Amino acid sequence: MTPKTGGGRPWGPIRAENPAARKLAETLRRHVDDSGKTLATLAPEVHMGKAQAGVYLAGTVPKEAFIVALIRATVRPDLRQRRQEEALALREQAMRPAPRTTPGAPVVAGPGAGYAVELAAAQSRQIETYDRLTRALEQRAEVERAKNNSDKLVMVLLNMIHQLDRRVAGLVEERDQLRARPRSEALEDAERKLARAEEQEQRARAELRRAEEKQRQAEDLEARVTDELRRLTDELDRLRAGDTTSPLEELPVLPDEPESGPVSVDPVGDDIDAVLARASQVNDEDNTTLNRLSSELNEPTAGVVQDSPPDNPAVLAGRSVSAASPLPGVPDEGQEAVRALLRRSPAPDLFVRFLAEATRWENVKVHGIKRQNAKPGAPLDYSGYLRLRRQGSQFGGFAYVYAEHSSVNLRLHHTREQLDAIGATWARARVTGHRAYRVSIDLTDETSLTQAIHLATLAYNAT
Repeated sequence: MTPKTGGGRPWGPIRAENPAARKLAETLRRHVDDSGKTLATLAPEVHMGKAQAGVYLAGTVPKEAFIVALIRATVRPDLRQRRQEEALALREQAMRPAPRTTPGAPVVAGPGAGYAVELAAAQSRQIETYDRLTRALEQRAEVERAKNNSDKLVMVLLNMIHQLDRRVAGLVEERDQLRARPRSEALEDAERKLARAEEQEQRARAELRRAEEKQRQAEDLEARVTDELRRLTDELDRLRAGDTTSPLEELPVLPDEPESGPVSVDPVGDDIDAVLARASQVNDEDNTTLNRLSSELNEPTAGVVQDSPPDNPAVLAGRSVSAASPLPGVPDEGQEAVRALLRRSPAPDLFVRFLAEATRWENVKVHGIKRQNAKPGAPLDYSGYLRLRRQGSQFGGFAYVYAEHSSVNLRLHHTREQLDAIGATWARARVTGHRAYRVSIDLTDETSLTQAIHLATLAYNAT
């Protein structure tokens, strides 16, 4: 079992040469926990890197200067002197352990037989925390993209509304001048343009309100994801403290990525329509992303503004998944769990249609997940994600699918350029997670469903 201390955050096992050294490490760890500081915050305050600080906190007898600096950084002033004296006394005992006086007495120095078990548990936890940290990094990148989109959109829409105000004023003046003349085509044309410009201004203001709401949601999610990243990074630092055999050499990192009408009798109006259509699309995309991330971060959906785009009332029409018809390919034991996930999904019908298509292919089966500590004979877990496997293949799985988010991860290695070349413009080239599954796509509309099925076919044929 990975040792935990007062704050409940896990540490890696202690490898100490004698009981006094172990007690000293436990004491110093307790001070770190009580302070609430992360190892990243603490390292510059004790004048050394996280790795060396971790070695001392894992049982190696530290230098006196380290103990003094750590006590100063973690203990309140009125207790520092006493805590420093206690820690230095333990250091003195650890440096000069009492000799064994009783012949045949068991040797208690060293890490002990249980150390290997503790180390294996800590390293397993390291891998689990690494995966969660990777997903948090992906979430931060998605939130940043959504926030940047909303920030740009707000600026564009504010400028557009200003231009539309001027356009409406100009068209009103033009119409009023033409009214002095006999009824003409020019007057009718001016009135049509004015009506269109006024309707465009209303749409622009509606999209501006949506974009500003997305801004607020993205800022809130960004703060929460940042806190989660800080917590998971510190957890991984603690688990790796002093572990020279850690399977993880460094923290995960992510790089980044990017993203355009005809001549008519009213080109200005056409340009504005095109921008408004793009604004609506961006708002729709960001709404899906932010709702999904809110769900992933365990935030009740009531806390998220549920968007209802004015020009697209059919978007929510397929939200209910029939309780009567079984979900295609899903075993009976997983039907209820997957159905519960779909009730929170942004695109349940698209997800079911994807499953229906993929499970028609030869030897394709849907499987739940065998959890890490599951007992022999325990049922598979369907409450997270599902695996699509091609029975009889040496690889087996060709896709992981997430019902709650209507997203698909595929066993492909395509780059961004390769995805664009085959028309998979909605797919993402992943740089983290399972090394075999480097392409993912969210099901949001008919285009994304078509592209997801095409990519799944490629993954199936390659499996």
